[in-house]
Amino acid sequence: MPLLKFRISWNEDESIYRNIEIQSNQSFFEFHTAIKKYFELPIDMEALFYVTNSRGHILKTLSSIVEKNLRDAPALSMKRTPIGALVQDPEQTFTYDCAHPKALQFFIEIITINPSNDSNTTQYPICTKSEGISPIHFGVKIENDPISDILNQFESIADDEDFDNEDIDEFDNEQTDE
Repeated sequence: MPLLKFRISWNEDESIYRNIEIQSNQSFFEFHTAIKKYFELPIDMEALFYVTNSRGHILKTLSSIVEKNLRDAPALSMKRTPIGALVQDPEQTFTYDCAHPKALQFFIEIITINPSNDSNTTQYPICTKSEGISPIHFGVKIENDPISDILNQFESIADDEDFDNEDIDEFDNEQTDE
């Protein structure tokens, strides 16, 4: 089976991404599970995959809730649909939409398609590269984080109504006089 390498990047900041390799005969549900694992998303989170064309138009929808593929249904089952069945060309793109309060959305593109090495004992899917923290952690305060504490102090100073540019100019003048 061919081995597909995808780049899954967060729509709000494409420098946050994961490269995931998966075999073409594996299901979209396995891909969905890998995305949740490598982006540290809730295990029970539901999601949708949208198969899109080069213009971003939705061609098909896959749901983590749907159990069976029925003719003319609005969505296909992730569990019953192998990835290779919907990869039409190397330029194929997908959107991954999370059912999460933060309304996370990811853009998915194929990086490479390689013939499988049958002698390889690697268990797929695997993450081959990870850049940036998971978007799930944005806005979460880390306990006893000295950097966050310092940033909060600066924010409180900036919010102080007695603080203005004259204070900065006065400080700068004191520094240059010394």
